[in-house]
Amino acid sequence: MATYETSLKTREALINAAGELAAEKGFASVSTRAIADLARENVGSIHYHFGSKDKLFEAVVRTVVQAWQDNPVSELLKQHDTDTPQGQARAIRAIVHRNISLLFGRELPVWHCRVIFQVMQKAGPLREIFKNELIRPSHNAVKALLKRINPAMNDQEAFLRILIMNTPVFFHADRMGFILESLGEDHYSADYLQKMEEIIVLQTQLSLGLPAG
Repeated sequence: MATYETSLKTREALINAAGELAAEKGFASVSTRAIADLARENVGSIHYHFGSKDKLFEAVVRTVVQAWQDNPVSELLKQHDTDTPQGQARAIRAIVHRNISLLFGRELPVWHCRVIFQVMQKAGPLREIFKNELIRPSHNAVKALLKRINPAMNDQEAFLRILIMNTPVFFHADRMGFILESLGEDHYSADYLQKMEEIIVLQTQLSLGLPAG
């Protein structure tokens, strides 16, 4: 049992170190030596536990993806009556709240939100994992909701509305350092995140012709 627990801790330390460095510098700029040094492990442990640096990076991405898969939009929508405008309005709020909570929840490592930005910068296997296992399922669920709200909406408009709804949230993750410096804070406060949620939700509800609130 002790050996298993030690092995698990080593894997977690390497994933956290690789995630933290990739979030800061981008995956292409991170070396195995830097990962091992930050994790306080030897370079050989990367190959022992993951087989290669690329497989470690895949584990980093899947760690982030898992947090979102544990809270899928499809399951969230089942909690609301999406056949009524009131239920649709509440569903919009629930989606925005989910995204903010998953990106900025204090129980998750800060690097989680920045890794998403770094992965999306370059085509390749890591981005495909995000697209196929995280983005596509979420977008399909939200698109179905939007088309239920407005059956005349085409796929392009639905995609655009999803981007507009998500962009302020993800921008706060991508430019966290600059924004926090401008705010004079070291993290986003609960009040700030709540205000961001309120603004995004209200704008989205009104633009879709839904009751606000």
